[in-house]
Amino acid sequence: MKKRKGHGSGNLMIRMIDIVFILLFGFIAVSQISQAEAIEPPKSEEALMDAPEGTHVLVIGVKAESRYSVEGGEKVFSDLYQLRGYIEQAKADAAVADEEFRIRVRAGFDAPIADCMRVAKLCRDMGIAKGIDVVKVSE
Repeated sequence: MKKRKGHGSGNLMIRMIDIVFILLFGFIAVSQISQAEAIEPPKSEEALMDAPEGTHVLVIGVKAESRYSVEGGEKVFSDLYQLRGYIEQAKADAAVADEEFRIRVRAGFDAPIADCMRVAKLCRDMGIAKGIDVVKVSE
């Protein structure tokens, strides 16, 4: 029986690749994945700069655990009922100043989308124009 040239070395190479992949998956399985830290988005005045003259824009930040912030995080509300009262007061203040009233919703990276949609529904129910900001990522 004749031996074929190179026949045995091909099988050895396949076995080496298998071993490398097994080791790779083993290292991935036992490696420690660290907890991602919260990234605080930069403070932006673009919502106020884009607003037409005579328009008051209230920016509502949606945070994790169903928390809503206004005035740049100065005031934080834990439920929509409190937030609705604040919006009604801000809308009344804008009406006294003869300004159009709008809302911009900005979500934190860890905020559930359902909380953003609740704020959007609240705005719709109150008849207030709203927008939901999306973070721009530069390339």
